[in-house]
Amino acid sequence: MTIGKSVKALACAYMMLCAMAAQASTLKDICGGECRFERVVTCGQFLEGINFDRNGDIWAVSLFNGEIVKVDGGKCVTRIKTGGHPNGARFHRDGRLFVTDNARGILAYDPKSGALTVFADKVEGKPFIANDLVFDEQGGIYVTLANNSNYLDRVGRVAYFAPGSQSAKILADNLPYPNGVALTPDGKFVNIGLYGAKAIMTMPSAANPQSKRGPYILAHTDGGIGPDGMTMDADGRLYWAEFLAGAVGVADADGFALGYMKLPKEAGRWTTNLTIHDGYLYVTEAEKGEIWRAPVTVKSVP
Repeated sequence: MTIGKSVKALACAYMMLCAMAAQASTLKDICGGECRFERVVTCGQFLEGINFDRNGDIWAVSLFNGEIVKVDGGKCVTRIKTGGHPNGARFHRDGRLFVTDNARGILAYDPKSGALTVFADKVEGKPFIANDLVFDEQGGIYVTLANNSNYLDRVGRVAYFAPGSQSAKILADNLPYPNGVALTPDGKFVNIGLYGAKAIMTMPSAANPQSKRGPYILAHTDGGIGPDGMTMDADGRLYWAEFLAGAVGVADADGFALGYMKLPKEAGRWTTNLTIHDGYLYVTEAEKGEIWRAPVTVKSVP
């Protein structure tokens, strides 16, 4: 085959892959066939908050051990102890890893200097129990405040820290254990996993206050206890880790369930968090302290 033909073949293959991703309407479309997970690493810790840094390295947090860890050489290496119980994490565009710690609030860790600082430990002058977070394009932070809420005791909240601000605005309250959080690709709506109600709520984002579409339930989840960590792909499909189900739920941009991507039998059932990176969906599983991945045709939100 000539170089010209090779380039043309690669271009065609790429275009077909992009078309598959845009038109993915079933789990088979998303996975490019059967959704098959493979184990990436075993850490033996209650893992949460999986992320990739600019170099493509995996980071996570260990809830019970109180650690921020990095996957290095096929092992989870402790980078720092938070002094609390880290539960979620996201990289800021400046390279710092922001961590929700349910004992210390919101922390900021600088991988270069090793410095760990408290970004916020009070909302409206009171301590809070943070669960997860996500950044918007401007650098603002959406945070779920679980506050020991549950189905009957609905004291959970959703807070927003505007770019450059360490004071939060409450966007929603009276919620049954708000857990995972994910922004739509256009940044106009934010999805909140209501762990205590086995449901996912969608509400206008801080950038979309005039929306005529108020908060509503996008989806109810199956199996396990409830939705934990969440992410979205570039085409608006929503993915969530269903805790105690050993599975990842998927819904399309209109809220129709596409099904569940199940981890293999040898994996644990405590699926906690997930992210899409470089052609794979990565999932943290906390019962055995492992990270798993499955090939996907979709792209992450930029």
